[in-house]
Amino acid sequence: MYAVTLAHPQLDDRRFYCPTPGALRDVVWGAARAHGQPITAEGGRDSEMIAEVGDLRSRADIDGIGTLAVFDFTVTVEPVGTGTEFDCEGGHEGEDAALLGGPTTCDGRCRPRPRFGHQALTDLVCALDDAELDESGGCGACGLEAGQMCVGCGRCNCHRHDGCARPAEGSR
Repeated sequence: MYAVTLAHPQLDDRRFYCPTPGALRDVVWGAARAHGQPITAEGGRDSEMIAEVGDLRSRADIDGIGTLAVFDFTVTVEPVGTGTEFDCEGGHEGEDAALLGGPTTCDGRCRPRPRFGHQALTDLVCALDDAELDESGGCGACGLEAGQMCVGCGRCNCHRHDGCARPAEGSR
């Protein structure tokens, strides 16, 4: 199992867990797809990406960490020792810990490990779109581009416009 972190200059890091090499490939290909770049055999990147992900996995297995640049994303892969579907940040290391003299119950900080799927890809694409709008002077939160802001005050739909003094119809 691998812990995968997607880092992007405009987004908070996103962390996923991949139980198989195929799941790892899905995360890497998802980062490319989030940028609108298809990964197809016709585009010539299909076999290249398979080799790059294989090399990334090998670096993670051998060196303990592997990184790969996918457009604006940096994909960091680290092997995770346990293959369970839960990640515990508390004083509990799984069922075997009790047998070895450790605590028999978790202190409550176990949580499911997030997997990369269709919803994660959709969230990634939306976050990139929102960040792009914010960078261009628009508002990602309400989806307005820079030229679509309120004529009266120049603010977006995230704000109330009760006191806006709108210009007369023919004054533009």
